[in-house]
Formats: sequence, structure tokens, C-alpha cells
Amino acid sequence: MIHPRETFELFKKIASTCEGRRMIPQGAVVVAGVSGGIDSMLMLAFLDYYRSQHDFNLIACHLNHMIRGEDADLDEFLVESYCMEHTISYVSVRADVPKLADVWGVSLEQAGRKARRDTMVRIGIEYAGRAERYRIAFAHHMDDRAESILMHVGRGSGLAGLVGIRYVDGVFIRPLLDLRLKEIESAAAELCLPWREDETNRSDEFLRNRVRRHLIPAWRDVLGYDPVPSIVRLGDAAEGDEQALAQWADASYRDAILPDGKLSVSSLADHPPAITKRVLARYFDMSMAKHMVGATRDNSEEISIVGESQCRSVVRRSLSSTHLERLIDGIKKSVEGEGRERSFSLPGDVTARISNGRLFFIFAK
Repeated sequence: MIHPRETFELFKKIASTCEGRRMIPQGAVVVAGVSGGIDSMLMLAFLDYYRSQHDFNLIACHLNHMIRGEDADLDEFLVESYCMEHTISYVSVRADVPKLADVWGVSLEQAGRKARRDTMVRIGIEYAGRAERYRIAFAHHMDDRAESILMHVGRGSGLAGLVGIRYVDGVFIRPLLDLRLKEIESAAAELCLPWREDETNRSDEFLRNRVRRHLIPAWRDVLGYDPVPSIVRLGDAAEGDEQALAQWADASYRDAILPDGKLSVSSLADHPPAITKRVLARYFDMSMAKHMVGATRDNSEEISIVGESQCRSVVRRSLSSTHLERLIDGIKKSVEGEGRERSFSLPGDVTARISNGRLFFIFAK
């Protein structure tokens, strides 16, 4: 396959990102999420080119959200036609996202994201089995990452939120994260790639669209420069700090965990609050996973990948900064002798208990 010079250089840039971040293991199955938009079509074209030089299997997956009627069907047809023309394995899945949003009690945007991820994971497992054998590629680019960081700032996110969209997050990879949207548009035009515009991208109903269409242009107009590279540099700095703190927290967790599976309060008190919060969040994560597995496997200590993943989402929703601050305060007072026996109510009928120098969680049956 021959590509114009400019696009070839861009593909080299994407390949450098893939290799530098070790995105695709040898012999893996790569499930590419392809909506039919310009960014996902360029990613598919790159992966089609890249697989000729590297040992991996490519499967394009299109999820029809059943939101845009005939337009959504045309998106599906475009992706299917491109895959047939280029001999790319293709899977199409339909999901009634509006109905799922009602059932899950979340926004359309959140429901679409969850449905997309769940679908891709299911296909990865179906074709490859173990998580080590498949990767799921999404076409997020640098502008998307800057938008995510600003959205997280607006929600009062911590350091992890400032990282924004990650290059590698478990089985999820983003090969285009070093590219600007204008680079993608230029390459797609040079390759004469087919693509379709999602009309919902122009709707201010969604927060991301408002950030893209109004907030970033206002920043550029007021301050006189393109904010995206600066915001992404902030994300890179936050990622390095977050990784260092995570390593510290991992070591602290190992120090704090006792033979009976509870946490040593005195050990927790020896660390800065930022580290103790991470230890508590991880301990809650693991405790919840064991509880969930125990509900389906009698007294089993095994933590399944699915169970642990589900628990991570529970942690993010439930252990807010307020809950963690209360636990930190309780640990401090316990060590100082002010109420060695303490209990804290947490969402989901969970109780945090400090007793005999130990902290643990009690889950309602």
C-alpha cells in the first residue's frame, strides 16, 4: 500500500507513539472502535497499514447507538464498505443507548461510552480470550485530551483527572493521542478517506461539545494563543507525578496491610494524606471486589478481572474526597488517642470501622 509523503510521515509519527508506549503486543488482537468519523477512519487506515509490518490481527468494530436513525445506518454502511474493500475483519453491533441510559440512570453520553467499552471488551475476549492477548483502540486525539482535562478541572478533579485521556489504560490504547485534529483532517483528505460527520458533535447539549465549541476558542481569543498544547503539557506533568505517587501508595499499601486483611492505622498515619487517600481507595476497591465475588462464589478469595473492574467504578462514584477526608481525620484522632473505636457510614450500605488499631470495611448483606 502506497501513501502520499505527508501521510506517510504522519503514520511514522503514530507508529512511534505505538512503539514508545508499547501499545500492541506481538500477536495480539486489536479491536478498533470505528464510528465512521474522520478520526476513527484515519486510525483504521493507519492500523491497516501498520499490520503489514507488525504481527497483530485487526478487527474493526462499529457500534450503532440507535440514536440518529437513518444517519446512524449510513455510518454503519460506510464502515462496513471500507472494511470489505480493504479486507479488514468487521463486526457491527447495535445497542439501544437511549434505553440503556434510562435503565442505568445516566446521560446519553455516559451510556454510549459504557456501551461502547463493554462491546469492545466482549469482542476482545471472544476473539482473543485473555486480556493480555487483545487491545482496544480508540481514535482520541490531542484536542480530545485537552477537552477532557478542562472538563475534569471544572468538576474539581484531583491529580489523576488532570492526566486526561491516557495513551494506555489497561487494554485500551489511543494511537492518535499525539496528533492534532487538523493533522488528522489533512491526512484524511490526502488519502481520500470516506467519513461521515456526526450531527451530535455540533449540539451544545453535550458538555464536551460546549468545551470544544466555546470554552477553548474563548481561551484562545482572550489569551492570544492556542491553549491545547499547554493543557496537554499539564496533563503529561500530572501523569508523571501521578505515577510516582501511585508507586509510593503501592508500597505503603503493602506496609499497611495486616495478616488478617485489615489495615494498620498507625501505618496509615505515617504517610502524607495524599498517599493515605490512595491506600484507602485501593483497599476499598479490593474489599469491594472480594465482597462482590463472595456474593456469587461462596467465601472465595479469588478476585476476578470483571469484579475488580466493576469495583473501580464503584470507588470512583462512592469514595468522594469528603469521605476520604473523614477517614483521614478518624485515623489521626485514633492515633492521637481521641476515640480509638470509630465508625463511618459510606454510600452503598458500607461502614468503615476503626478498632484495635485496625481499619476495615463492613458491607451490608
